[in-house]
Amino acid sequence: MMKDRMRLRYRLLLLGTLIVLVFQLRANAVQPSLEMKIDRFITHQMTTQHIPGLALAITHENQVMYVKGYGKAIAQQPVTPQTQFPIASLSKSFTAIAVLQLVETGKIDLDAPVKQHLPNFTLADTKTADLITIRHLLNHTSGLSDLSFSEAFLPQPTTHAERIQSLQKARPVAVPGTQFHYFNPNYDVLARVVEVVSGQSFGEYLRSHIFIPLQMSQTFHATTMAEALQRGDRMATGHLMAFAIPFAAQELSGYLGGNAGVISTAEDMAKYLILHTNEGRFEDKQFLTLDSMALMHTPPPQIKSPYAMGWFVTTENGRKTLQHNGILSTFYTDVAVLPDEKYGIALLYTISATSLIAFALPQIKAGLIQLLTDGMLPPDSFNINLWGISLAILTTIGVALAIRSLLYFPQWKRKTRATSRWQILLDIAWMFFPLVVILAMPWLVGMMSDRIFNYQQLFRAMPDVMLWLGLCAGLGSINGTIRLIACANDRQSKESGR
Repeated sequence: MMKDRMRLRYRLLLLGTLIVLVFQLRANAVQPSLEMKIDRFITHQMTTQHIPGLALAITHENQVMYVKGYGKAIAQQPVTPQTQFPIASLSKSFTAIAVLQLVETGKIDLDAPVKQHLPNFTLADTKTADLITIRHLLNHTSGLSDLSFSEAFLPQPTTHAERIQSLQKARPVAVPGTQFHYFNPNYDVLARVVEVVSGQSFGEYLRSHIFIPLQMSQTFHATTMAEALQRGDRMATGHLMAFAIPFAAQELSGYLGGNAGVISTAEDMAKYLILHTNEGRFEDKQFLTLDSMALMHTPPPQIKSPYAMGWFVTTENGRKTLQHNGILSTFYTDVAVLPDEKYGIALLYTISATSLIAFALPQIKAGLIQLLTDGMLPPDSFNINLWGISLAILTTIGVALAIRSLLYFPQWKRKTRATSRWQILLDIAWMFFPLVVILAMPWLVGMMSDRIFNYQQLFRAMPDVMLWLGLCAGLGSINGTIRLIACANDRQSKESGR
């Protein structure tokens, strides 16, 4: 009897264990893996934000964790891990590595004046030019700024040597080493220094000392966008966006230099991320010493600045983050490295739009960081459709009010007979306000961002906003001009009547 009871207990225990295992297996089967969560998140964001194509690379420590392409690269060809993208300002960290490699070999002194390597380097203020060092250029503390040297409005150079010559007209806005001002030509000067010190072209130096050792087989450097388009046989097609609708467009031609000239892929960027999450080491090769890596990832202590050398140092959800983005008129790229958690993320987009860059794309990067570190996704906080609809409504209202004002002109003319002159002029001046905003846009943006962009760049960055302002400016100017002419004729009639 006792044996039967014991057998029954063992059987019940075994049955219970099996039931628990079955439920555990079912729960594991239902629970999506991290890779599935990432895939669903990116697919959802692409649909919600109308992103035509992107490539994603994620690394952890010294391993590639995830690399995949989404959407279309060219017509019906999909984006793949091997699709090439201009990575724009992400190129600055490559330039920083090149300089630091030459520092380690004793060929460059970070605190030596730039003129020691480039005797013809000078500015409109020659004394300040003598004070600028290699370190100042790397940290964007050279004292130069877009506000005093608006390269966007100047003829584009075609070589690094021509960039040095063009800076002769630049005027500093601060004493070198005292203020942070993000200034692209700083890294163009560094590219020229690398050429002079190494005896190689800048592109060849990057190829032989960084790209080949890192096995970045699809990556190259181009001095101009024309060269990039000619050499990039797997280059994606870029896009603009207006009223939340993306449309293909050719990238602007121009100089890329040492600040924006690297063309790469998600597959290759994964290897580059490992370099930064693995303390400067890739496989069996140490590219930079631990001290040089720490220096590159640390802002200058003497001043309040978020910029190290090719990297912004920030916090994301309380975690130290090295990050940088790259912006062209039809491409956007974003990279983040979590040095403590050893994660690296590279996002390469086939679109560039101010609305996306300001609101949507940062939440994609933040969402991936939260997924990797907490396993959770933040709720969506921005939808590009609302932006597009809102701007379409604003544009319609602006045009409707301007047309109404034109139709109201006869009544306005009769009304002015009993209105003071200053009120009439104030009414007319308001009609020219959108035109003033359009004309002042580069400097208004400059005041807010410390960066100057020309009208073509601004239109491509936000075609919907510029169209809204442009229509209001055009119709408002017509309204204002008609009223000015009417006032002048009325005044002339009164004077003739006397």
